Amino acid sequence: MPLALRYPTTDYKKELEKAAKQMILIHRPETLVKLILRTIVRTLNLEHASLILYDETRDIYVAHTSSGKTGFKIPKGLTKISKDNSVIRYFMNSKSKDSSQDYILFSAIQFSHDPLHKEMRNQFFLYNAKACIPGFFRDKLIFALFLGGKFDGEDFLPEELDYLSALSSDTVMAIQNARFFQDLNDQLNKNNRLFLQTALALSSAIEAKDHYTQGHTERVAYYSSIIALELKATGNIPKTENNLIENLRISALLHDIGKIGIPEKILNKPGFLDEEERKEMNKHPLIGANILGKVDEFHEPILGVKYHHERYDGSGYPEGLKADEIPFIAQIISVADTFDAMTTDRPYRKGLTKEEAIREIEKEKNKQFNPVIADAFINACKKNKI
Repeated sequence: MPLALRYPTTDYKKELEKAAKQMILIHRPETLVKLILRTIVRTLNLEHASLILYDETRDIYVAHTSSGKTGFKIPKGLTKISKDNSVIRYFMNSKSKDSSQDYILFSAIQFSHDPLHKEMRNQFFLYNAKACIPGFFRDKLIFALFLGGKFDGEDFLPEELDYLSALSSDTVMAIQNARFFQDLNDQLNKNNRLFLQTALALSSAIEAKDHYTQGHTERVAYYSSIIALELKATGNIPKTENNLIENLRISALLHDIGKIGIPEKILNKPGFLDEEERKEMNKHPLIGANILGKVDEFHEPILGVKYHHERYDGSGYPEGLKADEIPFIAQIISVADTFDAMTTDRPYRKGLTKEEAIREIEKEKNKQFNPVIADAFINACKKNKI
């Protein structure tokens, strides 16, 4: 009695489309590899699948595995593979001869006397594999995918191998895309660290000139961050305020950067300022904004620098803004800056106690301060966060 022909029961085109939609959303190579291995094991009902992925920074291949239902594991110590690996050499050689293979089946090399095939058999045994699919990006082998046997013990159908070859091509592009995003994110993190270091250096320059405010900018940055976290916990940060906490730290560190343009005899005057000196001192927010306005990355933090002396009732400076006209970031810094100024000793007066300063801020709600921000500060103080 003749054997019945086997036909694929899975819509592989639909599976490819589904996988492609999922892959495009993932920007971490490690997560992407796990997704691909799970997808292959599920779609083809495999015992397991493994993938060796090229690591460009170390110039080696690194093995990843999906345990499947059999609990297959790559032996410890064999997760890093050199480029001399026989399977890698096989695919690279075929690529260089313009006869690149879409896959290699264990059955095709099982009884071969070719020396390279003999080496490859050891790799197939190591990964308990029945087939291997390469993933190329131009002339570079990005990965090799080892496939375990099917649970039903049947061979791979041509349609299944075509599906895997097509999926391999999509996976290569997805991995390259994920690596691009990861590199971009790493670069952004590096730039952010450099950005913060620049802000710290500038804040140190301010304090070197104004001897009476040693540590002031760091304290204001700390108090501002605590206020922001309290506002976040109570759901009082406006939805329009993206990256508030990050921008706030930079802005608070640089809120007095404009004092670089104020004469030292005014900054370090041991007594009260006269009217002309006060007018000169009140220019520092605009001076600071002009300094930072030359740098694109400061376009959000600059709002706290320029407007932290505005008052909620509209009687502040430099523009006399009122209530919600004042940028939210500046309203937070205003409370933090005032608290530190009140509790710091100056040559002409003793600093207030924490309790006295809190009472002053309470009194200034709806006058100098946004009441929601003032309450967030007071609550943080009650929790001993400040």
